[in-house]
Amino acid sequence: MELIKAIIVDDEPNARKALRGLLTDNFAEIQIIADCSNVPEAVKTINKYKPDLVFLDIDMPGYSGFELLEFFDEQQIWFKIIFVTAYSEYSLRAFEASAVDYILKPVRLEHMQRALKKVNLLPSDTVQYKVLRDNLSHQQDRKVVLQTSETIYVVNQDDIIFIQAEGSYTKIITATHGVLTITKKLLDFEYLESDGPFFRTHRSYLVNLNHIKKIDKKDFVLIMSNEAQVHLAQDKKNQLIERFTV
Repeated sequence: MELIKAIIVDDEPNARKALRGLLTDNFAEIQIIADCSNVPEAVKTINKYKPDLVFLDIDMPGYSGFELLEFFDEQQIWFKIIFVTAYSEYSLRAFEASAVDYILKPVRLEHMQRALKKVNLLPSDTVQYKVLRDNLSHQQDRKVVLQTSETIYVVNQDDIIFIQAEGSYTKIITATHGVLTITKKLLDFEYLESDGPFFRTHRSYLVNLNHIKKIDKKDFVLIMSNEAQVHLAQDKKNQLIERFTV
């Protein structure tokens, strides 16, 4: 079994102790090589020990967890990050959109298992962290990180026409990048309903309301801006019309 070298960065001693205990007791493949109480200390530790993984708190005095990346050139970001946070629901939607791994405090075993499994599937790439930082800054142009089998795309939410479930995959139909096939389920994108102009019209579709050209109330079909037809469930018709009349 190949060991994963990791460090913990958190200004709260009890939080560091609890996280170290959870990892030591349940994940033999994780080797905690250091604890750090702030970002400058973490930068020195990363340069010295070259960890594979960093468990990083965000809200810390002095420098926030996001500022850790500013101490490294993009080519130096070989390590992966799992954010450990007590952030609000709004912030968690930003994490989801940015495809960045996070764990809520207090940390639970099942959440750690999911995060470690997920982080192994993602490349060490700063694009997710940049999008996360921008999304958390309440900018108007919210973005979504979408990873296909070959490429990571950063897509403005307004560029998404609709999202369609297809088995264990999801198709993201965009105005700029065409159709992107993602190895996630439609359920993983439901957060967009509370984070933008998106509406679940059918069990297989999530549409951007700004891209609807026509609503056929008789045949329960939507005509989108790219002329594609999207199903509208009967029980969703009135809800959809209300979204346009509010």
